[in-house]
Amino acid sequence: NSAFAISTMFIAVPTGVKIFNWIATLWGGQISFKAPLLFAVGFIAMFIIGGLSGVTHAVVPSDYQQTDTYYIVAHFHYVLFGGAIFGLFSGVYFWFPKISGRMLSDALGKAHFWLMIIGFNVTFGPFHILGLQGMPRRIYTYPGYAGWNFWNMVSTIGSFMIAASIGIFIVNVVRTLRGPRTEEVDPWDARTLEWATSSPPPPYNFEEIPIVHDVDEFWHRKYTEGKDGRLVPVVAGGSGEDEARGHAGGHGIHMPSPSYFAVLAALALPILGYGVIFRQVVLDIDGGLLLLAALYGWAMEPPAAEEAHA
Repeated sequence: NSAFAISTMFIAVPTGVKIFNWIATLWGGQISFKAPLLFAVGFIAMFIIGGLSGVTHAVVPSDYQQTDTYYIVAHFHYVLFGGAIFGLFSGVYFWFPKISGRMLSDALGKAHFWLMIIGFNVTFGPFHILGLQGMPRRIYTYPGYAGWNFWNMVSTIGSFMIAASIGIFIVNVVRTLRGPRTEEVDPWDARTLEWATSSPPPPYNFEEIPIVHDVDEFWHRKYTEGKDGRLVPVVAGGSGEDEARGHAGGHGIHMPSPSYFAVLAALALPILGYGVIFRQVVLDIDGGLLLLAALYGWAMEPPAAEEAHA
């Protein structure tokens, strides 16, 4: 337990640095409370709660009492679910216009966020109490006289709230994909170079490799600093739309030909892996031969005729 307590103290230091870094970034930024930012802030908040519940394990008596209880389950769900799923949804809402050329509904996105974050805390918050009451982890049932019924019921209600929030997200995605594409190339007024091309981007991404002069290259292409120190939009190509539309046609860029050999190679890998894990020599041989044949065929496959670009 002493070793785990010391390692918990060590891991708290870089984690605290990251958290203060994220908060300082928000403090110095121009805040726009749309769905991507809400999920990002939700990620930070839930990660902090999970981190604080983990720091309690630096106290050896507490760690000894909490080990293998639902308190541990609460801790790693706040860190992994809160620290990963909220961040992933933030990225989905932010980059969905880049992937599909369509903006997800911000109203549905906010409904998704609030229902998910409330359901998340209703689900996993009671786990701390259950763990301190002695409920062990990795059990599928428990005796009724243990006194854990109420908080488990609360947690069940929260899990249905999370499921409902995912339903809202699915409805949002389906409705958006059925709608028309947006004409806006850079909907977030972003800083990074992926927004300098069309949405969705062409298969080759950029006609020419972009030359980068600054950390926030795309931002400096759109804005410059005025005499009074404030940002001033660049008149020529300030939005990035002209450049993105100019790259829509391509000029004889070589692209790999579509091939079924890649599918065969992908199919060979799980066969080979299954044979290695379960020591099935026949599957090892079959998977290895299929993989080699697919890679050889893929490498030797003649290129398809190049399409003429206008």
